[in-house]
Amino acid sequence: MEKERKKSSRGIVLFLTALILLAGLSAFHMLIGRGMEKRIKKIPEGILLKLVEPLEAGEIMKAETAGYEVKNIEKGSGEVSIYTVRKTNEKPLHVNQVSDFTWNVFGRQIEGESLNLSSHRTMASQAVYLSWLIALLPMSVILLIVGIRKLGALQEKQWRQGVEGVLMIGAWLVVIYFLTGKLEIPREFLPPEQILDIRFYVDGIRGFFADDRWTDLELYQTLRACYNQEVEIYGAWVICGWIGTLIFWIAAGVESRNQKKRERRRQYG
Repeated sequence: MEKERKKSSRGIVLFLTALILLAGLSAFHMLIGRGMEKRIKKIPEGILLKLVEPLEAGEIMKAETAGYEVKNIEKGSGEVSIYTVRKTNEKPLHVNQVSDFTWNVFGRQIEGESLNLSSHRTMASQAVYLSWLIALLPMSVILLIVGIRKLGALQEKQWRQGVEGVLMIGAWLVVIYFLTGKLEIPREFLPPEQILDIRFYVDGIRGFFADDRWTDLELYQTLRACYNQEVEIYGAWVICGWIGTLIFWIAAGVESRNQKKRERRRQYG
């Protein structure tokens, strides 16, 4: 009897440890998220252009008259000039070919490179929701499986377990709906066909961090540092979330076994 009490108390301790860990991590996560938001807001909106020829004053004035805001933020090596361009009405800009974009906006075809700052800013701000989604994935799968099993108890007229199953599945749907509803991933960061095209995501991440076209630009380094910090901080949060889920799962297993033993003892005296 004493042994059973120890096992039961051990399960309760594991439950409380998991809950305290997850609650503490959630509070820590919120504080970090606020700090990251301030850093992300420093990244300007619009398109970053690296042009092989500098823009003339008349061309910039033409763009401003058409509703664009143009800033020469940095001079690159040689004759290369760096500009940020955005619409004053906050509408998103998309660049397929830089020469076509400069023709439409400035009236002259100029070769160069482009980087969509607005898309990267949006993507960086989504890291907090992505980390929550990944961290809660194991727990949500466990919750869904247990909920489905309990839901099956309705066929045996075990109403209490059936209601618990309905509540678990409902909670799972609410969490998934909330997190996926918060996600606003820019179209250019998603694969054109299959959403689970892992190779597309890996190539995109590798291409951004291995891109040497912007390495001499301070704004690119700021954006890259922001991504690196998010990977470190939110990655640690995800790992801790998985550890908390594992502790919770072990505690649930211990408590379930103890409960079954107690029920058998009551049944057989």
